[in-house]
Amino acid sequence: MRMFLRRVRASHAVLVLAILGVAGAALLGATGAAAGPALSTTTPVTYGGTNLCTGEAFTGTGNMRFFENADATTSGIQYHLNVRFDGLQAFTPSGKKYVVQDTLNWEFVFRTAAEETYDATVRFIRVGEDGTLILGDDFYEYLRTHITANANGMVTAFQVNMQDMPCQ
Repeated sequence: MRMFLRRVRASHAVLVLAILGVAGAALLGATGAAAGPALSTTTPVTYGGTNLCTGEAFTGTGNMRFFENADATTSGIQYHLNVRFDGLQAFTPSGKKYVVQDTLNWEFVFRTAAEETYDATVRFIRVGEDGTLILGDDFYEYLRTHITANANGMVTAFQVNMQDMPCQ
């Protein structure tokens, strides 16, 4: 279980680093008093993982929908990112099917005060039950962080909510 958590967190870390790079490039390209253009793309992806409740490995394909908007003005910076994986259907080597729902929302605002919120939710739903596993074959991961700082740079709010992957 710990290995899978590390892999999922590592893949989210890689995604966040890639997003930071794209965000930085978008903000550098924005003019001083104009809103940056929104970027929206959809691309096919391959997805893989292991259900720690059953020990089953699975792989599949779906679409990644990516929406990004960055505004840089003389009064500050606003950045919004939504990444959603749609239509993900994965299969185990034995033919068991999983439907995967994965969303990531990230936003930050830097003005005299600043705030950042990061939300990631992933659900793995095993479908086509054969009666072998009545309970405990679906699982999910949830992570939410939020931080707020005042104009002096003092952190006024900090929160991390994380849900382990319970088997349902």
